[in-house]
Amino acid sequence: MKIEEIKEKFDIDVGAPTPTILSNELNLYLIFYVSNVDPNWDGKSIHMRTDQDDGIITIKFDLFEQFKFGSPNDEAMSGHPLYELGLKPYSIQKVIDSEWIKQLKKINSVHPYHKDELFEKYKHFIFFFHDTCFEIVAESYSIEQNSELNLRDEIQRISKLL
Repeated sequence: MKIEEIKEKFDIDVGAPTPTILSNELNLYLIFYVSNVDPNWDGKSIHMRTDQDDGIITIKFDLFEQFKFGSPNDEAMSGHPLYELGLKPYSIQKVIDSEWIKQLKKINSVHPYHKDELFEKYKHFIFFFHDTCFEIVAESYSIEQNSELNLRDEIQRISKLL
């Protein structure tokens, strides 16, 4: 097993990315704030997020198998089972040769129409935020190009798609 970092054209906000999940049985949307530093910021003030803040990204996962959301946070990430493989905070990573996918394949093996090769399409992704960690086994993900500017409006838009 190993971890590969995935570089996108954005950086996850390190302060309050406020990850939000909207899902049905087939698709899952992960919405969060990206780094958007004011060039005039003096470093002395703190901005408290509201649902009117802009600078969000929406990630759509197609045909996911399972996801986990919660602990550990960035301060306890050394307790994550994959930490020793190079897990990093505020990043997107892919687990190669994932034990989680192997477990899911084993669980499904009792199904009368089970085929191991159906699990070859899945990938294990990790999005590590400030206060939470999001992991998902899915076929792929894409970045929504037509997302709203703020979290509240984007949640409303995605809710209509599910």
